[in-house]
Amino acid sequence: MKSVKNVVIKNRKIILNTELNVSLGEDGKVSDDTRLQAGAETINYVMEQEPKMLLLVGHLGRPKGVIVPELSTEILVKYLEKILNKRVIFVDKLERLQAIIQAEVFDSEAVYLLENIRFWGSEEGNSEEFGRELGGMFQVYINDNFSTSHREHASFVQVPKFIKEVVAGLLLEKEYGNLSVILNKPKKPAIAIIGGSKIATKLPVIENLAKKYDKVLVGGMVANEAIDEKIKFDKNVILPIDFSPAEKSNERLDIGPLTVAIFKTEILKAKSIVWNGPLGKFEDDEASNGTRNIVKAIEDSNAFSLIGGGETLLAIKMFGDIKNYNYISQSGGAMLEFLAGKKLPGVEAIK
Repeated sequence: MKSVKNVVIKNRKIILNTELNVSLGEDGKVSDDTRLQAGAETINYVMEQEPKMLLLVGHLGRPKGVIVPELSTEILVKYLEKILNKRVIFVDKLERLQAIIQAEVFDSEAVYLLENIRFWGSEEGNSEEFGRELGGMFQVYINDNFSTSHREHASFVQVPKFIKEVVAGLLLEKEYGNLSVILNKPKKPAIAIIGGSKIATKLPVIENLAKKYDKVLVGGMVANEAIDEKIKFDKNVILPIDFSPAEKSNERLDIGPLTVAIFKTEILKAKSIVWNGPLGKFEDDEASNGTRNIVKAIEDSNAFSLIGGGETLLAIKMFGDIKNYNYISQSGGAMLEFLAGKKLPGVEAIK
């Protein structure tokens, strides 16, 4: 795929699909701006190239095609202005966007921000007409939003069809590059650790990685469901053989000491490790030992380590140091679909 660094930006109208889906607290304020911070590198790069106009497009939450005021991207303006150190002009309607572009009067020092793209039902409906209407206003399309690229939505699939030049942003390049290496060319021995919940989501990942990796270590609710459903795996997939705490072993709240020992042995031999999902109910002290020990084992290893998933990051912040990991993926479901070997529509659209 073509990089944003290999396209002319100067004096051109640019639409940038970026990550805006941040966590909000009960007060409606941004509680974690990590994703905004991560996307700033591409935004700053584009602005340094002096575009005629840069429009940011993305979603916040799941409004499902209706206007939900508390999910308006207008609330992100002050955060983006602080992160970017630039004025951010909020555009609430496509009609207003069209008027700005037709007038050819732009604030070249400012970044433009479109209202939550999911307020339009045509976005999740993957409307070609919506893609034509939005895309037809711009000359360069940049996808820097890997974490939503597994969705077949208009801003990912249709908009690029109506723009001459389509490229990858810097963050998407990092995500795609690191995940491609860890999936297809990991240094051996390669170990995958899959935990958390939702067997339906994680099962394709386990099965695909089992074909490529030396060992796949499975814990958490995923392991419990696999045991209950009597799912048969390849021999290199290792499920827990005991649980903790001992007095509640029937509840299977955490992997037990024998399983921890087996997992640690494999981790310390590894040269590549990918981890998504905690190994137990780590937020409860009595069921945190498994995840805590896995964090320490990874940090004690000399392996290249790639981690992803919100709960995984939280566990590392509780029990370890995020700086000890080589790459942190912010991609959530897109990361899992990619590791399961699926093609991501948003990525395919810019290839």
